[in-house]
Amino acid sequence: MSVDALESKSMTRYNGAYAYADWTETNGNVTTYTYLSVTETDDETDIYVSVWTYNEMTGESSDKYGYMCTEDDVFNIDKKLNSASLSEVEIELYEWYYDETGEYYITEGALTVKADWTGIGDVSKGSSRYVSRDGDYLFKSAENSLSRRASVTGSINGSDLGSEYYARMVSFNSASMSVEK
Repeated sequence: MSVDALESKSMTRYNGAYAYADWTETNGNVTTYTYLSVTETDDETDIYVSVWTYNEMTGESSDKYGYMCTEDDVFNIDKKLNSASLSEVEIELYEWYYDETGEYYITEGALTVKADWTGIGDVSKGSSRYVSRDGDYLFKSAENSLSRRASVTGSINGSDLGSEYYARMVSFNSASMSVEK
């Protein structure tokens, strides 16, 4: 039996893009921090949103978060990172919160979110390489990416999220290979 017959190889390639944004808003004693990320790969789009609210006066806080994965065409991003858009989607939502007595609760619900990104400034290029060897096992990976700062407008349940704290758009392609003899 030849050495090649004993060798096992696997290779994976991913192409995709993502955009994310942070918003922070303070009204009186209540601060709300909102985070949204949208990642599109060859097969699907993953959307994650979290909304953390803290009332400085009462000490009450809540952490709402939701995630969805869809094959629907809900996210579009320009290859040159000039713009990106998330169509209005409804996401299942979980909320964790503490009241003034320290009691802890979890509730479920839904929210509707949408956002539009516009590129700002220059596009940055990035790349990374990784190699790991352990005996007869070899793993290699590489990723190339383009990244650009952005401004973003967004809404949750029809309410404007206001000015963003930070936003970015990224496109990437990556490949990994493992070999075992």
